[in-house]
Amino acid sequence: LVSFRELSKTQIRAYLAGGESRDKAGAYAIQGWGSLLVSSIRGCYFNVVGLPLFRLSRLLEGVGIPLEEQWGERE
Repeated sequence: LVSFRELSKTQIRAYLAGGESRDKAGAYAIQGWGSLLVSSIRGCYFNVVGLPLFRLSRLLEGVGIPLEEQWGERE
């Protein structure tokens, strides 16, 4: 759950004018300037950013695919 702080119309316009929101599913980037809009996050930060990597790694380990064996490998 992401909670946003109260914002003025001027603050909202300024954020939108910066362009960061244009390619975001929720129209904000928690890893960028959008972090200034957020008052709190309940849950995993990476779920907000996108792919929940911690959960994914646990699921893959559960089926015998430990990610640490893949670190450093590139195609």
